Amino acid sequence: MFCKKSLNRIWLLGSTCIIGAGLLSACMNSAAPEVNEAGMSAGENRPAKTPSASASPEPVPSAAEPSKDGGGKPENSQPAFSSSSFPYTARTLASGLNVPWEMAFAPDGRIFFTERPGTLRVFEEGELRKKPLLELPAPFISEGEGGLLGLALDPAFEDNGFAYAYHSYRSDSGGVENRVLRLSISGSKAEIDKVLLDGIPGDTNHNGGRIKFGPDGYLYITTGERYEPELAQDQESLGGKILRISKDGTLPADNPFPHSPVYSWGHRNPQGLAWQPESGVLYSSEHGQSSHDEINLIEAGGNYGWPLIEGDEAGTGSVAKMKLPLLHSGEVTWAPSGMAFITQGPWSGELLVANLAGQQLLHVSPGTGDKKPSAEALFHEKWGRIRNVAEGPDGTLYVMTNNRDGRGSPGAADDQLIALRPNWK
Repeated sequence: MFCKKSLNRIWLLGSTCIIGAGLLSACMNSAAPEVNEAGMSAGENRPAKTPSASASPEPVPSAAEPSKDGGGKPENSQPAFSSSSFPYTARTLASGLNVPWEMAFAPDGRIFFTERPGTLRVFEEGELRKKPLLELPAPFISEGEGGLLGLALDPAFEDNGFAYAYHSYRSDSGGVENRVLRLSISGSKAEIDKVLLDGIPGDTNHNGGRIKFGPDGYLYITTGERYEPELAQDQESLGGKILRISKDGTLPADNPFPHSPVYSWGHRNPQGLAWQPESGVLYSSEHGQSSHDEINLIEAGGNYGWPLIEGDEAGTGSVAKMKLPLLHSGEVTWAPSGMAFITQGPWSGELLVANLAGQQLLHVSPGTGDKKPSAEALFHEKWGRIRNVAEGPDGTLYVMTNNRDGRGSPGAADDQLIALRPNWK
């Protein structure tokens, strides 16, 4: 049985929707959730919060007051489907994986995916190939949350065989950094073709790591601030940003900051990217500090506030101009990672967000016009920590678990690649 619970408490402050702790109480256990994917660090410059899985938080004060038409009242989100009419059926495709992080779908039906310890693997013709296509050599490292993370296939993959990967490495100075590679895949092998971008700040935690091609053909890259919050507000640093580059590593002429790959800034540890199919608007998921995990609408040049604000906090002067999230988790922890818009079937146009600490998929209706955002939890604690979710070309949804990442409780089958087959075809 999947666990599906309507998120029954949503506060709207201005344009920001807070999803509070009470909304998940029926699907969560009584233990307080972990503070975030990485835990806290002495380097944080904001006081840690102690979230409760059962207590409903008060709305955070905002410069934008709740509207008088009910915008500040709890919003009930009713489940779209009962268990008997749930539009997908789950089936495990592969088990015993080693912290899978990202997947990409080739036109010929192959599913390529990364494992954080440094292997690129493939699922094809209904089975997992035992031999990896690539095992990254030094200076690659896998420490803490670092390792082989993001993966994206070239839009012209069928013709050129290129893929792009994000990984951690040991720099010449002995520190940890991250870089973006172009890979060449041919048959059952892959090799490094070119380093497109390096020197991205890294550490054992807060490495970001998601890479995706946007509808404009450019490569978007999420980076963390490696537990140095000030990097997020430093436009000269690549840490705590969403970056945008051409697939040959050059900089797009219309990037918001001259001679810079920075597309947006003020991020803590963003790990999800997805474009709304109809509008082309970019959404991103971001780890908060112990709570206030965010789903943001990304604008070119936008400053998303970390570490000056989080959640729906607002200030004066320049701080008041910083971007507030579409949704945030209130005083509980989701630890959101991969995300995907659904383009087919009864949920077309809606968003799924993988939750690590939350141990669920978050099903989000973004809201348009006068319709407010709403959300519900799916599969809570059924598979443990969920790293990623993606939609395949035929409408099948794919889920990756991460119970072997050092923070979960792995079972005999972990980690897994799970398919949610459509029931609506």
